[in-house]
Amino acid sequence: MKFSLCILSAVAAIAYAAVDPAVQDEVLQSYSKTNFSRSLDVQFRHQSNQDAYFDSLKTFNNLITPREFPESALPLAVLTPRKSSNYDIAKAVQVAKKNGLRVSARSGGYMSGYSANMAVTDKTTEDFVLFDLSKLRKVTVNPSARTATAEPGATALDVYTETIKYGLTFPGPHTARVTMGGFLLQGGMGIGSRLYGSGVDNVIGFDIITASGRVIYADARSNKDLFYAVRGGGQFFGVITKFYLKLSAIAKTPTLSPAYNASSVPIDQVFAILERPQAESLLSFYGDFDPTAPKPLENKMVFVVDPATNNKQYLFASFSALPSNTSTAVTDAQGEITKWYKSVPTSFATSDPSDYHGLIHGSDASWADNDLSYYAEDVWFPVPLDPKLQEVLIEQWDKVPSALSSMALNT
Repeated sequence: MKFSLCILSAVAAIAYAAVDPAVQDEVLQSYSKTNFSRSLDVQFRHQSNQDAYFDSLKTFNNLITPREFPESALPLAVLTPRKSSNYDIAKAVQVAKKNGLRVSARSGGYMSGYSANMAVTDKTTEDFVLFDLSKLRKVTVNPSARTATAEPGATALDVYTETIKYGLTFPGPHTARVTMGGFLLQGGMGIGSRLYGSGVDNVIGFDIITASGRVIYADARSNKDLFYAVRGGGQFFGVITKFYLKLSAIAKTPTLSPAYNASSVPIDQVFAILERPQAESLLSFYGDFDPTAPKPLENKMVFVVDPATNNKQYLFASFSALPSNTSTAVTDAQGEITKWYKSVPTSFATSDPSDYHGLIHGSDASWADNDLSYYAEDVWFPVPLDPKLQEVLIEQWDKVPSALSSMALNT
């Protein structure tokens, strides 16, 4: 069971020494050549237009802005491919290698603080270049094989929009705007992961550019050591330019040609909103129900604050990762939830089906602001939830001062 609360993951700063001016000039000249300028947008740390350089380093979380980054998190160059080209990206990696520079890559900048920008270094004097892959967003679907490919800058919504056309889905991010690169390379606990495994469990291969500038394909049979290292090891083993994904059915009858959209595919769900007096009852029910619930069910309890009244509220949601009305176990389990919520006061409750649109956009409201500044962290607890832990969660939530705060129990 995953329990999320608001704490920032701190990233230790390392000392930084400026790169040799001759190397700096060589890198600038290399990346400014015509063959790169056609395919890459390049921003240099020492260029005259400092606003453009720092804008290229913006991350999802504005708690720390690029101008507040330590020098160790400021790359010599930020390289943003305009389109997918393994050849051009590999040549750019080779330029970095030739000049003794490390390479880092990011797809959306969602990691805490500025860690999404940084490269692994062996010494405090090493400099690096950063590949920003956010413009690489192409998604293709092979409905007959039930597979897809996705470039690292593709958002969850990009993937969901293409796969649902064929009645298929992928256990991707709960928030539609999160990009696939970082999500998958960090493991990725996604929609339906209780049944299908984490996002990276459903990656069947990668196109990757290694530190030497070689372009290779890695899967469970070819370059398998690299394949398993990348699955959860982050961006530090190479620049991933394409993910090969295994898809699963979310419609009763998947098709070989586009036939569905996000609003036409029903999803079995139960949803309830409860007030503070029902907190103990809800946590007790959740703690008993969730560990033995059918694997297709994802059950979530969210602690929120009503912005109008500042009162603490508790949301309980349960949805199925299987096609609607195809599992007796799911129907029986959600019937048990319905029976429970009818026994207590609720502000709102429904057992009517939702749709795929509601499923993939259910967490969007919390991340809708483009200028978010936040602390966030994930903590893992064993199940069933210890009664004392349940008391602590409620006690601590009673002390939360801000209506902007939230906390979630999720499996």
